[in-house]
Amino acid sequence: MPWPARITRAFAAEGGPTGVIDNRYYSPYNKLLYTLFPPGSDFCISPNYLPACIDGSTNFVVSFEVVLHNQPVLILEVMPPHHLSFALTREAADKHIRRRFMDLSERALLPVLHGISAMGTKLCFYEFRGGLAGITPRRITGNAEITGGVVPRDWWDCDVLEAEGEQRLRSLVAQITEECKCLQA
Repeated sequence: MPWPARITRAFAAEGGPTGVIDNRYYSPYNKLLYTLFPPGSDFCISPNYLPACIDGSTNFVVSFEVVLHNQPVLILEVMPPHHLSFALTREAADKHIRRRFMDLSERALLPVLHGISAMGTKLCFYEFRGGLAGITPRRITGNAEITGGVVPRDWWDCDVLEAEGEQRLRSLVAQITEECKCLQA
């Protein structure tokens, strides 16, 4: 089922950067999450502005956390599309979402905490299972003389506006909502 026109219009209207901070995808993803987790449901969507790294830089990441009864069930982190072109920004996005899993894992409602890294409309899906199972995709380790492991561009393997990306996202949301219903029963 295609996205409602209001969603595709929101992404189409993003145009170019709207200022010093490239925030053009924040509103479309906010609208998309409220479509998938409607305001009339028990889910809440909490936008957070988090430091991108701990080295004192002024960059930050917008993270939308979908919570049920103040317990996280999904993390969506939004970055500009040009970050996909650079190994360092892909690595930074990967490290950031992994740190976010660590921050939120003790409060997670479900056995699996799901995460999505969005670079523009391209999506990379993550799962945190805790314990020894850890996070998938597995962390890339690399050469310490360089910067670490090169996070492959193809991890962002689907587009939220294309049929496959829409289906993967809708399927994930259906899985999350079903698991939450089972816990509440």
